[in-house]
Parts: sequence; C-alpha cells; structure tokens
Amino acid sequence: MKILERINPTNTGSYNRPIAHALGLGAAVVYAALISKQVYYEQHDMLDEEGFFYSKIADLEESTTLSKRQQSAAIKVLIDAGIIECKRCGMPAKRYFRVLDDTEPLDDLLKQGEAVMNELNPIAQKCENVTSCSDKIVQQEVTNCNIKLAQNVPYTINPNIIKSKENNPNQSIQSGDRIDMMDNSAEIVSADERSNYLELIRENIEYDCFEEKEQEKVDELVEVMVDLVCSSQNTVRVHGEDLPHEVVKSRFLKLNHEHIEYVLLALKRNTSDVKNIRAYLITTLYNAPTTKDAYYTTLVNHDMYGSA
Repeated sequence: MKILERINPTNTGSYNRPIAHALGLGAAVVYAALISKQVYYEQHDMLDEEGFFYSKIADLEESTTLSKRQQSAAIKVLIDAGIIECKRCGMPAKRYFRVLDDTEPLDDLLKQGEAVMNELNPIAQKCENVTSCSDKIVQQEVTNCNIKLAQNVPYTINPNIIKSKENNPNQSIQSGDRIDMMDNSAEIVSADERSNYLELIRENIEYDCFEEKEQEKVDELVEVMVDLVCSSQNTVRVHGEDLPHEVVKSRFLKLNHEHIEYVLLALKRNTSDVKNIRAYLITTLYNAPTTKDAYYTTLVNHDMYGSA
C-alpha cells in the first residue's frame, strides 16, 4: 500500500483496544505513552530511586496530541484505575509518573474492555485464547489526528482582560484589607455551571497530583476560587484596590499546579497575624503568577548565601 510509504513508523503510536474501551481513548493513549517512556528511562537507568520519571505537559502532548486539560482528565482516570501513580517534586515542581507493575487491576480492565468489544461485535471478537485476545495491539496513527475526550467540554472565558496595576511582590498584605465578596454573595451561575467551574479549576491545578495530606488545604483554596468566579459582584477588592470581577476571574481560571504549590508554601511560612484570612487568600492567589518566581529566587538565595 502506498500510504505505508508515507507513514513514518516512528510517528505512529500504539494503544490497547480493551483498555480504550474500558477507560476511554484518551486514557489508553496516555497509558501507552507512559509505558513507552518508562521503558526508555529504565533502559537508560534514568528512573529515580522509587522508579518514577518526569514528563512535561508539552512532552506528553507531543507524544499523544492531547492538550493539558485532556492529559489531566486522562491521568485522573488512570490514577483512579490504579495502574499509574503521579507526584510532584522539586522547585519549581515537576510532574513525575510511575506505571504500576500490578497485573490484577490491569487484568480486570482488559476483561471489561473485552466484554464491551464482544458486545459490539461478538463474531469478530470470538477467540479460543482469551489471553491472546487481551494482548492484541492495534497500530493507530495518533500524532496527526485531533483526539478529544468527550467529557472535556470547552469553557467560555471572557477574553476582555483589563490591565490593572500589579501589586508590589514585596509589599505585605494588610490585615485590614477587605474584599467585596462575602461567603453568601449571590451567584450568577446555575448549580451545574458552578460544578463545571469546580471541575475546570481542579483540572487546571491538577488536583489529583497533590498528596492526600495537602488536599484538604487545597480544597479550601479551590472553594474560595469557585466562590469568586461564580460571584455576581462587579468588582473585587484585592489588596486595597477595586478590580473588575472579570479580571480577577480570568486570573483565577489561569492558575495552575505550581501557583497553588506556591500559595501553600507561602501560607506555611507566613508567621504574621492574619485577621481576614479570606482576603489574604484571595490576594495571595491573585498575585501568585507575578510573585511566584521572585519568591522562589529569594528562597534559593537565602539558602545559598543567607548564612554566609
């Protein structure tokens, strides 16, 4: 076939069909990519002491075509299925993975997928050796196709971002600062839309990659973010300034895992008496994209030269 002359084998990815039927195409593609990467790192003695390797969002997107949001959704499915692990390490944090070498959950998923395949096409799937059926791998060109997960419905975010005065990173947050958004503020979205925003924010910050002991604190930050995003107030007071609600909302919807890690670290190291914790959290979250790098640089300089 002439088309085989056009397709470079190195640009052709593989995924397991039963896994795809059990967990979804996106999860199956990511799972196959992670297995390939782990094998490569293992062969080159590049795994860490616990058997983890790191893969950036751009790296995994190059391998699978999946966007950041699609990757997050697929990774969550794989973690929940018990076939991979994910953690964050380093400063700034990097995303580390480990494909679990436990065949029991994998065998269950293969059986689930095969059951779906048999139901869809019982004649084609009839096979005497169940194991050989499970091991069938179909070559699938994935690098040049647009893979979309059904559950990833795009959200509309107001692009009209008004430039506002950036707060001084070194300026402390005054305890008297107030915010024009109370816990019982009216909402302009339905319960379903609020749930969608909650899901979107969790995807943006890669919630499932936080350690279990951190998730309770992260939940508090997420709740504050969702309350603000869904608020009906026209303005939000952040560090003594009344900023347009859409500006703050847009900033919050762009926060990622590293920003939340920075906020958690800032909260842990803060020793001052904070009288209005809600105002403090919102100000810290809002300033995170502009103060994170400077904060980490200060910490590194202190650790290296502070005692000199």
